[in-house]
Amino acid sequence: MSVKLQKEHIKLSEVVCSRYCQTTVENDVIVPDIKPDILKILQVSNSAVITQKNIQTDKVFVQGIIRLNVLYIPDGTDLGTVKAISTALDFSHTIDANGAKPGMNLWVEAECDPAEFTLVNSRKLNIRSKIGLGIRLSQSSEMELATDINDSEPIQIKGTHLKIYNPCIEAERDIIIREKLEVPAGKPSICEVLKFSAKPSSVELRLLTDKAVAKGELKVCTLYCGEGEHGSIECMEHTLPFSEILEIDGLTENTSGEIDYCIKDLYCEICQDSDGDKRILSCEFTLMATVRAFETIECSAIEDAYGLKSCIELEKTAYKIEQLLESTLVQNAIKEQVNIPDYLPEIRQLCDCPASPTIESISVDNGCVTVSGYMNCNILYLTNDENTPIAGFNHIMTFSHAFDIPGIKPDSLCDAKAETEHISCTISGGRCLEIRAIVAISLKAMNPHSAELVSAISCDETSCLPKNPSMCVYFVQKGDTLWKIAKRYHTSVEAIKTANGLESDLIKPGQRIFIFR
Repeated sequence: MSVKLQKEHIKLSEVVCSRYCQTTVENDVIVPDIKPDILKILQVSNSAVITQKNIQTDKVFVQGIIRLNVLYIPDGTDLGTVKAISTALDFSHTIDANGAKPGMNLWVEAECDPAEFTLVNSRKLNIRSKIGLGIRLSQSSEMELATDINDSEPIQIKGTHLKIYNPCIEAERDIIIREKLEVPAGKPSICEVLKFSAKPSSVELRLLTDKAVAKGELKVCTLYCGEGEHGSIECMEHTLPFSEILEIDGLTENTSGEIDYCIKDLYCEICQDSDGDKRILSCEFTLMATVRAFETIECSAIEDAYGLKSCIELEKTAYKIEQLLESTLVQNAIKEQVNIPDYLPEIRQLCDCPASPTIESISVDNGCVTVSGYMNCNILYLTNDENTPIAGFNHIMTFSHAFDIPGIKPDSLCDAKAETEHISCTISGGRCLEIRAIVAISLKAMNPHSAELVSAISCDETSCLPKNPSMCVYFVQKGDTLWKIAKRYHTSVEAIKTANGLESDLIKPGQRIFIFR
């Protein structure tokens, strides 16, 4: 006779493949006909955007663009003149992903190392950029766990507590922001935009039923050549708050989530103000918001069972479960004195210092997880040197944080992410900067757990339990538990504890136990 079980259906998202690889993009950039020849390169900045991704059998194909901004001193013009070239390079890469199949959920992240360049001649520039690609493939699955007995049969059950981490939703949505930026009072009107960049960051994320309320801000930095006889180089910054409601099916208020932004596209146009001066930038930004929602499912599943009056047979199913150990976020403050390289002129005014953190290693040792990485700071500044009015260089800052996580094991799964929450630069002298940054490091630690859990119970009414004496004395052996002893004698753990005045389940070898039937 089959015993009725109470079951819980759990929908999960199972990670099939997670990989990181690098590819190098190399191409020549030709100076447009309307631009003067290059005399000296001042800075080459780059950023990568994924434009297309698709899953093939055991492979993932990724396409994207690298946005490039080249600042240079032109040949044959007045001292202090700076020109810029903005262009984009296409790239594509095929990544081996064992187990990949069309229809799975795919997440891709791209990051750029600082660009390397060679001036081939005054009209041609060779640029090499190394791109890091991180991918994660997942698929939906379903588990049916027996959690209790829905029957009057005298059966003892042993439950095991499960805390399952389930990344249930990952969705991408576009956000379009249109603004008009005004030149601050005291600065000259705009003659030519040399560099236009934006950095989005999250302020707040609230998950509702089928909706995500996202609030953030966009920090915009504009480097431009001012109008006038000498055309001074100027820098201005704007902070644009934004709020958007994103429609995402499947979200609930009970799920937790996180959001990342990247600049998918940006555009600016110089416009005149009411006085006819070129003091307004009409801008449009397209952000790609990636929302990841997850839930922690807690339940008790039947691990073992036995009958008190009749023999039972158990049917067990093997499950692979990721049990959540810890989900935490810390803010790691770093500070460094940075010396300007000897080959560059002294600093007059800081223009921009974007920094992107990269996690380099995650190590587990003695209940501690150490996350280490580095921040690549791309420093751009104005100088007092007429020959080189703009200069820039890269600086690497390292960070590390140790998380104490009880129960962590060498084979535990650790997912870490780092974001620049704040960065500021202070000029300490003509050749020195102080950089302060706060890196937000989030960590999720999971234990891969394989367990055989009860999926069906049948009761054999024709068989009888062996007859035991009404009372016996048992001496605890090594490896015994109250559950094992109770199962052997077809009694209950509570009956043994009551008969022996035990307040807990702890027993030790050699201990005398009275068992009554």
